[in-house]
Amino acid sequence: MNDPTIQQIIEGMPSRFNPQAAPGIDAILQFKLSGNEGDVFFAKIQNDQCELHRGEHENPTLTLKMSASTYVDMVMGRITGQEAFFKRKLFYKGPIALAVKLNRFFNPPEFN
Repeated sequence: MNDPTIQQIIEGMPSRFNPQAAPGIDAILQFKLSGNEGDVFFAKIQNDQCELHRGEHENPTLTLKMSASTYVDMVMGRITGQEAFFKRKLFYKGPIALAVKLNRFFNPPEFN
């Protein structure tokens, strides 16, 4: 099975959001993906909902920087955020407590 495209993964974030894993979370998650399929977008999590927006937010709660391929590997479960961080493939700015819980907020993508 082929991986979904980076755009499919990004655009599917709101539908993969798991509000039961993020009770009371009010945060702006900024993603800066580099490389050929890189993109800049942010997810706004508030009131048990997730909204996706293109571009940079002026005051994100948490910023994650990585290559698009590292992002795909993390979403597909081939590498954890902690592994990516320790291999210097992932950089973050913001509360570590939020960064380490982030993988629980989104269900893995399901593609045929």
